Amino acid sequence: MKPTTYTLHGVSGLLALALAGCGGSDDPVKPDPPAASISLAGSVATPTDFTSATLKAKYTEVEQTVSYLAGTTPTVKNYLGVSLFDVVQDALAADNKTPGATNPGNAGRRLIEHYVLATSTDGYQVAYSLGELSPGFGGSSSASGQPLIAYAEKAGGAVAALDDSTDGPFRITVPGDVKGGRYASNAVKLEVGVPSATPYSGTDPAGGQSTTVIIDGKVKAARTFTVDDLKALPVQTAVYNGTTYKGAGLYDLLKTTVGLTTSSRKNAELSMYAVAIATDGFRSVVSLGEISPSFGNRPAIVAYEREHDTDPTLGPTGALRLIISRNAATPESAGARQVSNLAEIQVFEAGTP
Repeated sequence: MKPTTYTLHGVSGLLALALAGCGGSDDPVKPDPPAASISLAGSVATPTDFTSATLKAKYTEVEQTVSYLAGTTPTVKNYLGVSLFDVVQDALAADNKTPGATNPGNAGRRLIEHYVLATSTDGYQVAYSLGELSPGFGGSSSASGQPLIAYAEKAGGAVAALDDSTDGPFRITVPGDVKGGRYASNAVKLEVGVPSATPYSGTDPAGGQSTTVIIDGKVKAARTFTVDDLKALPVQTAVYNGTTYKGAGLYDLLKTTVGLTTSSRKNAELSMYAVAIATDGFRSVVSLGEISPSFGNRPAIVAYEREHDTDPTLGPTGALRLIISRNAATPESAGARQVSNLAEIQVFEAGTP
């Protein structure tokens, strides 16, 4: 006997309707991912996380064209962002009396003790002195000439957010630098620091005129220099307040004559800074990146005499003085970073013990 065959028409359609009625095919709505942010912490009044939207809402957006060498390749970029100095200065305590600060006097004098360390997603770090950023000292008076926290790039008339896979979502720009090593790409953190107040190691009387300078800290061996020792080194010049000073180049003194000790991090020298200290304890921070010939290339010398002067000695400013200029033709706006009675230079690498 032949078996009876039953055909159930439309079962698949009914089953689909039944499943649809149960809601089994609906995907849950996923929330938008949080906006990328960069944090500001360290010696500030209130640690803060910024998105590009909050930066634009609080600070003036600046468009900036920069050129630098990426390796040996000339590179030109057009960025949009906000002033790094404005963001950092705004976050400092109202009187700049952040932990560790020792300079007496006005807020500007305390400001030059600070640095800001930018950290990228891969751990790459760059230190900038606040003195080099501030328009009152070494920074540009033009907004487009100042380092930015960049969040967008303009190309062919179109503006696009910086790509996370290349240099975004944030990049620190450094207009005027020779090479691009201080352009901190994929930046996620900014940390404001003040060097620890360490005992004065010089031999000159506290508060008196300097006759020697000792270099110590992250160097191969601490060393004391007299004026004659410095005169035996190649002569460099720097200008302040209409006067040309002669002395030993600070970068060469640290890098070549004494020698630096760094961690194994990529471009570790760019996270280093020197603290110039007077006999009375007054201090000023100089980042090594700002005075490196490969990057900021700012003239900076340990000066021992003045050019074209009937009395070439430095007189009441001591036998030695730090002189630092914005560039070969332009002195700094104010004199606080021109440390008189220079007695000690301590070298640090930010982000390391």
